[in-house]
Amino acid sequence: MDKILIIRLSSIGDVILTTPLIRAVRKKYPKARIDFLIKTQFKTLVEHNPHIDHVIAFDKTTDSLGTLKQDLRRTRYDWVIDIHKNFRSYFLSFGIRAGLVTRYRKQIFKRQLLVWFGLNTFRKNTPVLERYFEAVAAQDIKYDGKGTEVFLSQNEKLTLKNLLQQGGYDGASDLVAICPGASFTNKRWLSDRFAELANKLVGEGRKIVLLGGRQDEALCSEVEAKMVARPLNFTGKLSLLGSAALLSKVGLAITNDSGLMHLAQSQGTPVVAIYGPTVKELGYFPIPMKSTVVQADVACRPCTHNGLNHCPKKHFNCMKLISTDQVFRASKQYLGIH
Repeated sequence: MDKILIIRLSSIGDVILTTPLIRAVRKKYPKARIDFLIKTQFKTLVEHNPHIDHVIAFDKTTDSLGTLKQDLRRTRYDWVIDIHKNFRSYFLSFGIRAGLVTRYRKQIFKRQLLVWFGLNTFRKNTPVLERYFEAVAAQDIKYDGKGTEVFLSQNEKLTLKNLLQQGGYDGASDLVAICPGASFTNKRWLSDRFAELANKLVGEGRKIVLLGGRQDEALCSEVEAKMVARPLNFTGKLSLLGSAALLSKVGLAITNDSGLMHLAQSQGTPVVAIYGPTVKELGYFPIPMKSTVVQADVACRPCTHNGLNHCPKKHFNCMKLISTDQVFRASKQYLGIH
């Protein structure tokens, strides 16, 4: 294989979960040209990846799919690996004269049976990260077990160092990142419990940093208002790679089922992840290395695959039944707290 194209257009967590496959393809074909097709807003997640030769960024609001397809056709790829499997990726990969096109199995039917009817037909809980390797199995490419990776630029590292120094921190070893946001409201643990947890950690001598995107500013302000000590609040102030740089320095990240959870794992940072409406069978639990999932045993889980902005049962017990003490106990093992 001389020219290889990998397609994963979005989103944060899904793109990060492709990085072991990228690494494995590079190991198998060290001299090949490997291109990666992704939406513009997520390109920083892969633009410093040494296993990729060229990142092709696509903006669905301004770029033409037809023009992009013509460009891809002219490259004459030997192999296209579609790790997205939606309308756009099918359109772009079909008819571009690639020698080989492979895709992974999304297992949509099994997923719908589980979410809609509570029928679990999954024989084993295979993470999506490992399912992606179905698309390359015929080339004898396997997951190496080394987890995900997002590479940082020196500029992001320097920016973070300056921000921490401005906050009075030359180092960050005693910092705990709390990330209360998630793309859907029913995937968010209660803000007052995040604040209670933060206060417990402060009582153990830890400094809290709040982290999230601009859409999480109001939520993080709620958490901050209920804290006994002022945190470092970087919500909405860091880029994706800036957030990764911060997460690479903290002792622990406490998150919901969110992109920041996957970003923390890409930096080798221990994670305590709080899961409500989704379950392990869906494939998006954290990688087992240095991670703990806190969840409640509620019969109506899962009620969704991606998330919802309401609770279908109107009780939200999947999150309400997770206590502050449960999450605190899970956190202590990574912080040396007895």
